[in-house]
Amino acid sequence: MGDKGQKHIYFDLMGKKYDFITDEPEEIVNEILENIKKNVEDIYSKMNNPDLVHILLFLLLNENLEKLELKNGLKDLIDKVSFVSRNKV
Repeated sequence: MGDKGQKHIYFDLMGKKYDFITDEPEEIVNEILENIKKNVEDIYSKMNNPDLVHILLFLLLNENLEKLELKNGLKDLIDKVSFVSRNKV
């Protein structure tokens, strides 16, 4: 999946330190982590002192909703293309 080299990644999120090991390319991991950090900070600023776990759960729910909508949209698009292909004159 990744570039086969295991890397230790360190990440600071709302004053808490996290670390993990991954074989994904560092630039991709950094982009993902920056997106998470931005999303967490945006949600935190809009809520009344939420717990980090609640913010992350909210983000996880949104990510899964977007993934499901994308999957369903892709299926609908494939069905439409198949229908058009079958019904060409």
